[in-house]
Amino acid sequence: MSDITKIKILIVYERSGMGHEVMANILANEILQDSHFEILKYTITELLQDPLSELLTKTWVSAWNFLIGHNWINVADILINYLMRFILLPIGEVSSVTAMHKTLDEIAPDILICTADTAGKSLGSWAKEKQIPFFLVITDLAIFIDLVSPNAIHLCYFHETVNAVQSFSFTLTYWGNELTRSSKLSDQIHFIGKYLYDFVICYPQNRIYRNIDRDYQPKNQARCEVIGPLREAKHFQIREQKKLRDRFELSPTDSCILIISGSFGGNFCTKYLKDLQSLFLDSLCIIVACGRDEKLRVKIEEIAEQKPNGKVRSLSFVDNLHEWMSAVDIILARPSAGVLLEAMLARTPLLLTRQAAANDRGTISFVEKYQLGECFTNRQDLKLKMKRLLEEKEQYQNRINVLLKNYPSTFEEQRVTLCNILWRSLHR
Repeated sequence: MSDITKIKILIVYERSGMGHEVMANILANEILQDSHFEILKYTITELLQDPLSELLTKTWVSAWNFLIGHNWINVADILINYLMRFILLPIGEVSSVTAMHKTLDEIAPDILICTADTAGKSLGSWAKEKQIPFFLVITDLAIFIDLVSPNAIHLCYFHETVNAVQSFSFTLTYWGNELTRSSKLSDQIHFIGKYLYDFVICYPQNRIYRNIDRDYQPKNQARCEVIGPLREAKHFQIREQKKLRDRFELSPTDSCILIISGSFGGNFCTKYLKDLQSLFLDSLCIIVACGRDEKLRVKIEEIAEQKPNGKVRSLSFVDNLHEWMSAVDIILARPSAGVLLEAMLARTPLLLTRQAAANDRGTISFVEKYQLGECFTNRQDLKLKMKRLLEEKEQYQNRINVLLKNYPSTFEEQRVTLCNILWRSLHR
């Protein structure tokens, strides 16, 4: 090992606004705070040390945020989730491996952890060469091919994602052909050509994506660990709704709904605020989490003023959003793994729009499978599903509690579980 008293752990992530950096911070700042560990964090672009790579990353992240923020979900899906993987992923894998391996040689970690997309193949081949443990943290429930590696231990929230991971055939070129710094140009060209053949020409047979809406036939024996919901420690705290409502000055007789849209805000929040206002429910209190988007907060207040009899509150950035999630009766949100986990830990049912990018469709499938909330397609459907949630809230909460019993109930239990997984990997 690199040090007889410290185990060097490198966490690789990307600043893409998709939960990768959030998970990297949870691992580095809360889970792995152990005197035996030395923690280092690098983005993929920092490992590559390439200004062009950084520019490309910033460009696609900005494009993704713009498209999602304007509710152009299908365009974002086609351009970024699919076309980039069809065309740019194999080229990126080939062109980045030498630079990435060189930087990893200099860092020389004892354990390698990745929370981001697109880097699993290069990181996995280096870990295999050095014979060190490599972990891929799956921060969504549905997956694409670049989150699956025969050289990795996959950390998944739920067993449905394990089933998806093990449904890919490792005989295909993407997994069967190793890329290393010594790969010849002819090998690299062959890899790109075969990748395009397997996943573009033969797309109907070889899909690059797996949702968790079905049971797949296992086709590989990828190592996986199911860890359950993993968020910051504050989300595991016990919260009493009555006390929170008193503190937030929310009426105990009102039905309270919280609208959140992650870092995207914008059109999503204003659209569904107007839809909820159109229901003309006197006892409905609508709370909109605006985060650091001051323009959104002003717009929400302008919409609220148009109906002075309505009960609307806007929240700027707060560090206790988890408490607001427990104080309300329903969370209306854009589907994502992060909001699912936080709502489960808050014991609050979700109301999700069905319009979602491929990486977030797993959340919809999971909510519907275990009846943890409702998903809607239009305004009329929204009204019906919200009515059902309010009338049967206790039943939804009971189902959430039953599901959570399968996983660590406190943050300390979760921390110990993950640290034990890491320790065991060093003695394989």
